[in-house]
Amino acid sequence: MNNVSLIGRLTKDPEVRLAGEDTKVCNFTLAVNRPYKDAPTDFIQCQAWKQQADFIGTYLKKGQLIAVTGSVQTRTYEKDGVTHYVTEINVNGVESLEKRVTSEQEIRDKWTNDWNTKSVGLDAKAKAILKKDLEKIYQPQIDKIKASPIEEDLPF
Repeated sequence: MNNVSLIGRLTKDPEVRLAGEDTKVCNFTLAVNRPYKDAPTDFIQCQAWKQQADFIGTYLKKGQLIAVTGSVQTRTYEKDGVTHYVTEINVNGVESLEKRVTSEQEIRDKWTNDWNTKSVGLDAKAKAILKKDLEKIYQPQIDKIKASPIEEDLPF
């Protein structure tokens, strides 16, 4: 039996390309922590095909925590007279383990839309109260995105 289940973070945005005329393939690397303290992180090469490749390339981004299921696959190739050995995961399934991260601009757009909808017909005092209320709702969301490691350059 050749089954693999991994949980880890994408080290960079997945790369989708065409293999042949109309078959898509997606390559990505998964950073997987070992279960004990001070252990090195494993970087696992993964490859997905067809619909899985489309899904991964469209919806998953660098830094996201995902679960991957598949099988171990080995292959060799020769380059400049040197034989190279490759071990990778042939992906059968993938699942994002985090909520979709909304961009700062999407939150600002919601904030503006809320303001434009709710402030109509209000006097200056009511508008000031509404402004503070909306700020309490939306500013923490923006701060969270700015602090998110997904938005930063990860070290891998």
